Amino acid sequence: IFPTDEALLKMLYLATMDVLRKWTGRVQNWGQILLQLSVQFPERVQPYLR
Repeated sequence: IFPTDEALLKMLYLATMDVLRKWTGRVQNWGQILLQLSVQFPERVQPYLR
C-alpha cells in the first residue's frame, strides 16, 4: 500500500496532527478517572500530579 516506510511514517504523522488539531473537548468524569488510575498505578501517576 505504501511505497516506502518513510511514506507510511509521513501518513501516520499527518493523521496524528489532524486528530490533535480536532481534539478540543474535555474528558468527561476526568476526576474519577484520575482517582482510579492513582489507586491502580500510584507509582506511574503520582509524578505527574501537582
